[in-house]
Amino acid sequence: MSTTDTRPADALRAGDRQADERASAAKPLGGIAGWVDDRVGAAKGVSFLAKKVFPDHWSFMLGEIAMYSMIVCLLTGAFLTFWFVPSASQVVYDGSYVPLQGVTMSDAYRSTLGISFDIRGGLLIRQIHHWAALIFVVSVFVHMARVFFTGAFRKPREINWVFGTILSMLACIEGFAGYSLPDDLLSGTGIRAMNGFVQSVPVIGSYMSYFIFGGAFPGEAIIPRLYSAHVLLIPAILVGLFTAHILLVFVHKHTQF
Repeated sequence: MSTTDTRPADALRAGDRQADERASAAKPLGGIAGWVDDRVGAAKGVSFLAKKVFPDHWSFMLGEIAMYSMIVCLLTGAFLTFWFVPSASQVVYDGSYVPLQGVTMSDAYRSTLGISFDIRGGLLIRQIHHWAALIFVVSVFVHMARVFFTGAFRKPREINWVFGTILSMLACIEGFAGYSLPDDLLSGTGIRAMNGFVQSVPVIGSYMSYFIFGGAFPGEAIIPRLYSAHVLLIPAILVGLFTAHILLVFVHKHTQF
């Protein structure tokens, strides 16, 4: 038998040993994968995902940007909830920010200052949460613009278009509730504007305002109510709609243009 490999025998044996080492190193991973597949049948799902075709146009990444920015919002928001106090009760500030020491303010604003100046990394997390929220809202609307102008909302994807529309509106409401929580000047301006919009509704406007604020404006009930909506209610709906949106993308596949 002849061979065209001109390497010395020692080099060939060394190459065989390296191949054996790589094979033995891969066996534990393969064994674990086989163990999992025998019990949950994961290989079929992994094979399906590996064959999924993703368009190469940059605009299709807008949905991914929205998804990951939402995840960042959820993680940073969970961090902030450990120290934020959703209360409009009046307290005297005694924190480390000297210009406001001795000033009477709401407990929500006092806890916001505490996160910014007294919690290690608190201000950084607030800024990450803020910018991730902005990126989320912008990416959702630009993503919807791509879908609209390419006609990707048409049959059979019209349900997903409705989901996206609801997501975009909920994102705006979530953002409003979020920036109203610190109870600072910007928050008060936004809440006051909202109260004006509500009161402008014919016939029932004043009753709606009284119901939302738990009495006369501004009251002490609006901060806890916005907190419940911002932290629990709206995020749960957003995550549910986003999950349904992704599942429908898997069913219908991506559009091509």
